[in-house]
Amino acid sequence: MKQFKTLALIPAMLLAACGGDNDTQTMKEKTTPGAMVYSFPMDGQNDVSPKADIVLRFSHAVVDDEATLAEKIKVESDGTSVDFTVTVIDGGKSLKLEPATALASGSDFNVSFSEPLAAEGGRIIGTPNAVGEDGIQFNTRAEFSGVASLGTTSDQFGVAWQVPANGSAFQAMNFSTFRLAMTQPVHPEWEQLGGSIELLDQNGEAVPATVLVKGNRITVDPCVADRCGSKEDILAAGETYTLKISNLASLTNSAEDNRFSAEYSYTPRDTGPTVMLEQQAVDSNGGAIKSVLNDEAVNGVVLNSVLQGVTDSSQQTGSLFAELAYSPSFEANEALPLRIPKGSVLESTSLNVKVGGKVQVLDAATGGKQQTGTIKVTMLSDASGYMSPNPYTDDLNAPRHITLFMDVSMNTEEAQPNAALSQDLMGVELRGIALVQDGVLTIDAIGMVEPNLLGQEFTDSTIAFQLKAATDVNSALDAEDDWLRDMDTTPPQLVSWMPGAEDAIPATRQSMQRPGDPVILFFDEPLDPASVANGVTLTADGNSVESLNTKLDGTTLVINPEGGLEHGVSYNVNISGLTDLAGNAAQLPALTFELDRIDRADDPVEQRPPLALTTYPGFPCETDFAQMNLLEGALGECYSIKEPGHNKGNAPLEVDLLPVSTMPEDRPITVVFSQSMQPESIRLGVDGTFIVEKITVNESGQPNEAEIGSGEIVEGRLEFNNQQVRFFPNTPWQPGEFYRYTMKSVEDDNASTCALETPTSVCGTNGIALKTDILEGLDDGNGANGADNLTIYFEGTEKLETVFTPLRNFPVRDTNSNFLIDCEDNNDANCLEPFETAHTGSDETGWNAAANSTKLSVIGGKATARLLDTGDTGVPLTDPAARVGCEAGTTGSTILNRGDDHPDCPRNKFIYQTYALNTEVLGPGTYDPTPEDPTNGDEIEGIRVDLYPTLLTTTSISVFTQLEVLGLLLQEESITNTQVLRMRYAKDDPTCTIDCSRNSLIPGIITEGDEGQPIFVTSADLLIDAPDMEIPLGGTHDLYGRPFTLELDGNITFFDDGRMQIEQRNSNWIGEMDELLVTADALGISNAGLATIRLPLEIPVGGTYLNFISNPVKDLPAQYEQQTAQ
Repeated sequence: MKQFKTLALIPAMLLAACGGDNDTQTMKEKTTPGAMVYSFPMDGQNDVSPKADIVLRFSHAVVDDEATLAEKIKVESDGTSVDFTVTVIDGGKSLKLEPATALASGSDFNVSFSEPLAAEGGRIIGTPNAVGEDGIQFNTRAEFSGVASLGTTSDQFGVAWQVPANGSAFQAMNFSTFRLAMTQPVHPEWEQLGGSIELLDQNGEAVPATVLVKGNRITVDPCVADRCGSKEDILAAGETYTLKISNLASLTNSAEDNRFSAEYSYTPRDTGPTVMLEQQAVDSNGGAIKSVLNDEAVNGVVLNSVLQGVTDSSQQTGSLFAELAYSPSFEANEALPLRIPKGSVLESTSLNVKVGGKVQVLDAATGGKQQTGTIKVTMLSDASGYMSPNPYTDDLNAPRHITLFMDVSMNTEEAQPNAALSQDLMGVELRGIALVQDGVLTIDAIGMVEPNLLGQEFTDSTIAFQLKAATDVNSALDAEDDWLRDMDTTPPQLVSWMPGAEDAIPATRQSMQRPGDPVILFFDEPLDPASVANGVTLTADGNSVESLNTKLDGTTLVINPEGGLEHGVSYNVNISGLTDLAGNAAQLPALTFELDRIDRADDPVEQRPPLALTTYPGFPCETDFAQMNLLEGALGECYSIKEPGHNKGNAPLEVDLLPVSTMPEDRPITVVFSQSMQPESIRLGVDGTFIVEKITVNESGQPNEAEIGSGEIVEGRLEFNNQQVRFFPNTPWQPGEFYRYTMKSVEDDNASTCALETPTSVCGTNGIALKTDILEGLDDGNGANGADNLTIYFEGTEKLETVFTPLRNFPVRDTNSNFLIDCEDNNDANCLEPFETAHTGSDETGWNAAANSTKLSVIGGKATARLLDTGDTGVPLTDPAARVGCEAGTTGSTILNRGDDHPDCPRNKFIYQTYALNTEVLGPGTYDPTPEDPTNGDEIEGIRVDLYPTLLTTTSISVFTQLEVLGLLLQEESITNTQVLRMRYAKDDPTCTIDCSRNSLIPGIITEGDEGQPIFVTSADLLIDAPDMEIPLGGTHDLYGRPFTLELDGNITFFDDGRMQIEQRNSNWIGEMDELLVTADALGISNAGLATIRLPLEIPVGGTYLNFISNPVKDLPAQYEQQTAQ
C-alpha cells in the first residue's frame, strides 16, 4: 500500500519540478521573444457571457500607452468594430478591455492586433493565435430569453459543443463527467415527453449516473462507487461507453420533427494512479490582493444587477480537493486531466442585502439589517478540468493553462436571500493559468456566473479565482486523508417554504396563494435529483395526489399538482426519502396549508366573469379606435359611459386618450386574469381565441389589415398557468414595427361559447367568457356578457436594461373575484368571506382598512337635497342625514315621530379591490413628489420604479340618505354595485393643467423610511366609474370618469420565501375638493317630483390600503408550450 501511494505521488513531484515562472528566468530574458500567454475568453471558447470583459496577458509587459493600445487592438463581430476602453494591469503584463456596451448575444467575435504591440526590452507581440484562424475567436451565449430566436443558436435542435470530445485536446478519461451544450434549451418536461439520456457500457447496460439538465446544458456524471467522486468512482479504461440521447424535446419547439436523438461513443483513458491536491482559496486581505489577470480582488464575489445594484464583495474561503491524473502517462503536449469531486463546497463571506445597492433590506423577523449569511457553492457533479500546455507560445517557461467545467448549486445561510438566489448554475467554465513556485501550485483563473435573482433578473459576477496548493509529498498525502475524512453526514434542513406556516411572516401568507402558484421548499443544501420522485408526496383532503409535477433547482424543490392547487382544500406536503448529494435523508414534519374557500357546496355563490387584470403590453379595456393614429402614438379611448346620467351636477368627467404601448423585443406578451381560466379555451392561430399579428400601417396611422386575423400571424409559444398566460414569439418584436393581439370574447346564439367542445371565447373555469368592457357595466342586457373582443396594439422597441416586475394584490376579502362579498352578515365569522379575518380593530374603536380595501364615509354625515332640481335652481330640503353601509338618521317615519338614531355599522364601510400591477424597476435615481413645482427641493433619492397603468374593480357598497319630504322621513339606498378604477397615464409635462397629454408611466421610488426600513412612495391619478350604480326608483347619477389622486406610501417587507410585499396607504384626504361628490337624481315619492341628492363621499387618510405581492421566485407552469400558431 505504501509503495502504491509513493507511485501515486509521482504526478505531484513532477508538477513541482516543471512549469516555472518566467519572471525568474533572468538568464533567458534577453533572447526570449514576447508572446501572449493567456486570454479570457480563450481562443475557441464558446458560450461566453455578453457581459464579459476581455483580458489579455503577456510574457512581458507591454509599453504602449492605453490610447495607442486602443488603436492597435481590434475587437470585431461580423466585420463591425466593438468600442472598448483599455486598462493596463500588473505593470503592463495584463490588459483589460471593457466593451462600451454588452457584447451581442449569440455572436462570433475576433480579437486581433492591427500592428504588433510594443513590449519591454524592445520586444514586439503580434496577433495571438491558439486554434483556428489568427486572432482570438470566441462566441457569446444565446440570451436568457423565451423568444426562440434569441434563446437559441440554431434553428435545428442539436449539440453545439461537448466536453470531453473525441479528437479534441479534451479527451475522455476514466473519471470524466460528460457535458453537452445544446443549440436550444431543453424542454423542462423532456422525460414526460418521452426523452431519455443514459450512459451505456459496452454490453449496453446503463451505467449509474447523475443526469442534470437545465436550459441548454446537459451533464452526465457517472457514479459507480459508494461515494461519488472518490478514487474508486471510475469507468473501465479502454472500454467503449456510449452516451445515448433519445427523443429529446426542445422548449422552443417540442414538435416530433424537432426531437433530438444521437449516440456518442467514448473510450476513456486511464488516469491512475492519481494524486489529491488541496487547493486553498487565497484571502484577498480586504481586497488588497488583486488578480494579476484583471486587477479584481482575488476570490471576491460581486453581483451586478438592477434589483440589488452592485453588491459589496463576498470573500470566497475554504479548500477544493483536486484529483490529478498520473502525468507520466501523458505526453508533454497533452492536457493533464483533473477532477474536483461532487459535493465539494466553497464558501463565501456574508453580504449586506440592499435594494438597488442603495436601500437597506430588513430582516422581517428581527428588524435587523438583512445579511446573506455564508454563501455556499456546492459541486452538483464532478468538476472536470485539464491542465494544458500553453497554446499561445512554445516557450516552456510559459504558464500552463487551466480549464475547469463545473455544475454548481448556489445558496445562502439566511432564509430571504437563500430563496432569492438558490439555484443550479450549469456549465460554469473557468479559464486560467497555473505556475509552480517553491513547490506551490498557484492557479489564477477567471470565471463568470450569471444567477437569476428572484426569478426576475439575470445578474452577473466575474470572479478572479486564486487557488494555491502545496505539491510536496506530505501535503499530497494529507490532502487525500483530509478529503476522506470530509464526509457529509448532516441531513438537509428546511430553511423556509411557500406558502409558509400559519405563523409565517406575514400571517396572511396562505391567503396569498392562488391556483397556479407552486409549493416551494427551500433547503440549506442541494438535493439528490434521484430522490425526488419517491421522496416527496402531496395529499389533498387526506387523499394522495397522484399527478405531481416537481422541479429541482439548487437547494429548492418546486411542487405543483396537475391542474394546480385548489381553493378550499387542505394540503399536506410529506417528506420521506428526500436526500442530499451524500445520501443523508431529510427528516421533516408534514407541512400543512389550505387555500381560502371560494364557494359553498350547500349555497353556491353567484358566478361573475373573469377579467384581464393586466395586459402587457397595453391597457386592459375594450377600446374605441376612432382616434387611432399608431404613427403618432395615439391608440384610442376605453369604451365607457362618457356622459353623466343628468345635467344637474358640475363634477368633471374626463376621458383619456390611451397611448400606443411599446414592447421590448425580448419580452413575452403577459396577461394576468382575475380567476382561473380554461386552458382549452385559449388557443393560438387565426382560428383560435388568442391571436397575435404583425400589421402594417397606412399614412393615417390606421392598420391596413382592419379585420382581426387578416394580419401576418406571429408564430410562437403560449405558456399557460391557471391565472396567467405568456406568449413568446419565435422571433423578436421588431423595433418600429406594429403588432396587435386579440383575446376573443363572443356570445353565440345559444350563449354557450364556453360550453362548446372547442370554446370560441377565452373562458374562466366557471364557464363564463372573459369580460372586456367592464366600464360599460357588468350586464350587457338579459344577463349576456356581450360579444366584445379585447384587442391591443403595440409597437416593438429595443430591449431594456431595466427589470419588469409584475405584482398581484393579495390577500383580498373578495377571494373568488366575483365583485361581491359572499357574507350576508359581517358579524358572521363562519361565512365564506368573513370580515374579522381580513380587518383589524373593533366595533368600539373602529376598523382599519384590510389589505386591498378602501374605507368610505360621508363627510360630516350629511348630504344636500333639492326637489325639482334643474342644476341651478330647485326647492331645497333639510340637509338629509347620510351614511355609508346602513340606514342614516332616525328610526321614525315622520318629522313628528323621529324615533331614535339608527345604530352605526362600522363593519360596512369598505369596498374591496381586485387587481394586479406591472412595474419597471429602473435603478438609482430621484423622485419628485410634487412635479408641478420642480424647484421646491423635495426630491427623494432611492431606486426609481415606474408603474404601468391598469384598471381595477371593486365590490359594491350602499349609501343611505334620510330625506325629509312633506313631513315624511324617507330612507333612500344607493347601491354602487361594481365600481371601476382606472389608473391614468402620467402627464408628459407635470406642470400642465389643461388638455394635458398623458403618455408616461407613473413614477415612484423605493427609499428609506423614518425607521430605516425600505418604503415605496408614489402618487397615482385615477378615474372612478360606477356604471351599474342603482339610484332609487330608476334614478341617475354622475359618477363616471371622475378624477382624483391617491398619494401613497408604505413599507416594503421581504418574505423568507423570496417574495416582496409593498404596502401602500393614502396620505392625502380624498373628498376635501369634492372629488367624490355624487349627484344622484332620485324619485322621492309618487307624484312629488324628483329629489336630487348630493352625497359628499370621502376616503380618510389611511382609508385606502393596497397590498402588492411579487410573484413566486420559482414557477412551474401548467403548460410550457400549448401549441404553435398556424
